[in-house]
Amino acid sequence: MAERPAPVARLLDGLLSLDRAYSAGHHGRWSAVRRAELLDGCLRELFGAAEPPERVALVALGGYGRGELLPASDVDLLILHDGSDPRAVAGLAQRVLYPLWDAGLSVGHGVRTEEESLALAADRLDSTTAMLDGRVLAGDERGWLRLHAAVVEGFRADPGSSAERLRADAEARRERFGAASALLEPDLKEGAGALRDVHVLGWLEVALGRSLQVAGLMRASERTAVDVAAEFLVRVRSALHLQTGRGTDRLLLEQQPQIAAEMGFVDEPGLLAVDGLMRRVFEHARQVEHVRSSVLDRYLRGASEAVELDPDPAGVLRAFASAARERSVMPASALDAIDRAAIPSPVGWTEAVRDAFFELLRAGDLRAFETLDRLRLLERFLPAWTDVRARPQRDPYHRFPVDVHLLHAFAGAARLLEDPGDDHVAAWAVGAATDREGLMLGALLHDIGKIGEGNHVATGARIADEALGAMRLAQGTRDLAGFLVAEHLLLSDTATRRDLEDDDLIHDVAARVGNAERLAALYLLTVADAGATGPLAWTPWRAALVRELVAKVQRVFDRGEVGAETAERLAEAIEAIRAELAGQDPAAVERFVLRMPRAYVLTVPPARVAREFALTAPALGVNELRTLSASGSRPGTYDLTVVAADRPGLLSLIAGALTLANLSILTAQVFTTADGTAVDLFEVEGAFEVEVGEERWRAFRAALRKALEGRLSLDRGVDDKRRHYPASRSHVPVRVTVDNDASDFFTVIEVGAPDRIGLLFDITRTFADLHLDVHLAKVATFGARVVDAFYVRDDLGRRLEDAGRVLELERTLQARLEG
Repeated sequence: MAERPAPVARLLDGLLSLDRAYSAGHHGRWSAVRRAELLDGCLRELFGAAEPPERVALVALGGYGRGELLPASDVDLLILHDGSDPRAVAGLAQRVLYPLWDAGLSVGHGVRTEEESLALAADRLDSTTAMLDGRVLAGDERGWLRLHAAVVEGFRADPGSSAERLRADAEARRERFGAASALLEPDLKEGAGALRDVHVLGWLEVALGRSLQVAGLMRASERTAVDVAAEFLVRVRSALHLQTGRGTDRLLLEQQPQIAAEMGFVDEPGLLAVDGLMRRVFEHARQVEHVRSSVLDRYLRGASEAVELDPDPAGVLRAFASAARERSVMPASALDAIDRAAIPSPVGWTEAVRDAFFELLRAGDLRAFETLDRLRLLERFLPAWTDVRARPQRDPYHRFPVDVHLLHAFAGAARLLEDPGDDHVAAWAVGAATDREGLMLGALLHDIGKIGEGNHVATGARIADEALGAMRLAQGTRDLAGFLVAEHLLLSDTATRRDLEDDDLIHDVAARVGNAERLAALYLLTVADAGATGPLAWTPWRAALVRELVAKVQRVFDRGEVGAETAERLAEAIEAIRAELAGQDPAAVERFVLRMPRAYVLTVPPARVAREFALTAPALGVNELRTLSASGSRPGTYDLTVVAADRPGLLSLIAGALTLANLSILTAQVFTTADGTAVDLFEVEGAFEVEVGEERWRAFRAALRKALEGRLSLDRGVDDKRRHYPASRSHVPVRVTVDNDASDFFTVIEVGAPDRIGLLFDITRTFADLHLDVHLAKVATFGARVVDAFYVRDDLGRRLEDAGRVLELERTLQARLEG
């Protein structure tokens, strides 16, 4: 191996010394600047020793051009030449770059003329901004200054167009990388609110030819906040580079504990060290994102300087409400005036403050509340906000921190009130929910109890009661908002985990809700809450179940009872099935209707019943197996029907066979006919490949037949499958709950766990081993989290009431799912 050039050896020694001298938690901008200086010296020596031709310049671009270099960041270089001697330039590039590559540095480069560089800048924004930040390291300084001036002139020629390009790029980055201010695994470079947004502000200054503060687009406090945020984000990104040894920018869950420790975060009451780290990341990224967005909006959309502002709490809220109604941006001067206003902490809720707050609520503008939060004003009106502000939710079901989730739920409720869309239940609810302020307050506070103190619903009800009491609300509004906080999970949990054909259950829900207005408000909150949670929270299956529950509870309010209504609905469902099967033998249809369980007739859509008629109606042989698959309700999902003679453990056998065929179960419903035939309905998707072809279905059927005949060990097959695929990185805890109060005839077992290969097989196999028969299963998968509910009886048809057996079940399930 050739001896390493002296400049490169000195560079590596300097970088190593730098990394040893400072812990990861202290690698901030100073370290980044020092790292760039060390590389500057090395490159200048290499360039000089290479005897460069005339009119050739070595230029640092991008982050390195700004004079900042993180531990594993790419080094972007430009070799600028006049085109007169391309062979000599190519030789120069080799002599400068090869020693760096051999040393393991990640160096990207371009070899271009001035004309080629200008053409690239005209075509690509990233090339333009890289050159805007460029600086000459060695060689023909005049040539570089000429090119740089031309790039700046082109960017500055139409500042409005340049600003639009910057905003469009920021929006595209947010779409691709998400928000560093919200995601639990944020991208610290490209995410919204991350370091790239800091750079956007600098590029906008270049387009304007003056500082943003001089232009009246940025406040002094905003500049300070952005600088502090940039320093912190550089430290975290540097720590990430040093921990991984790579130029990675996404801060993954498994990397966060070590970085939190290295940066000095410690566990606090109600807040783990790792959550303290992520709270700081969210807070700083939020500042950067809001400043970048506000500055671009102030410039592109304009902001009226005529905002009327009385310097008191009510006046501040009225100013925000006015801007929200007009969909305008608060000017920097108005925000400065708010900073100077005497806003006490906490604010006393006078009638004027309450009316102004309601005015802002009714405007339903998310940005107004985000700005109040960024100014640390929202917590002065609602002190409880402090504990949920930027608090991470380590639950893959949720995509936002607690406070961001609350604001999005509030905004979602406001949108529903304005336009319920094609949701007919929401349209009814908008008309029935007359106390809009109570609904909006309930949405804003529904998860206020997520402060690390156990059951967030009970905690939230207590905190919300205190907050609502301080507001001096009308009693009806206070009661409605408090009810929504205390019961915000009622509809979704009941619909997805309980038997909706249980009349007593419907009466119990109706009693808890109380009246139609509360039911309407609770439904709107449920929809808004799901929308703010994530795409898996409001699937067609989940939405249909919640709407069915709402309809049944509303019938109780309308008629005062449910039994006769159920009989009426059953008759209507049977008539709909008869209509769908009009071409079939009438006698066979009647036998089929009498044979199928009531729950099947009432819950399965008539079109699907008709599709499955040929599968389910004929008599079934003892060892016969029938299956039918079709496209599901969402792209990439499939409806699967399995018909077989019912037997102990059948559901576990089906679940195991699906696992072996690389099929993931999203939902499941199990039914048993009067003559002992199991009709089990599933929604599935490919575990590793989106498309599921006939070969995969054949593999499933073959595995299930062998398992039914005792010729295949599903336990061994599922274990082998797990060994070949990594376990989920989710930190969702395993939770097992046994409830004997939810049903008069069955024990209800709820299981919450991280999703994994063969999870449903593990659960149902445990039931089979303990001689428990599954009467009804409601299985729901939310990304990396699974919440399943099972109605079970023992082998004598009784509820599981013996305390010893209950404890055995809990311990066995817990051990199997944690193993």
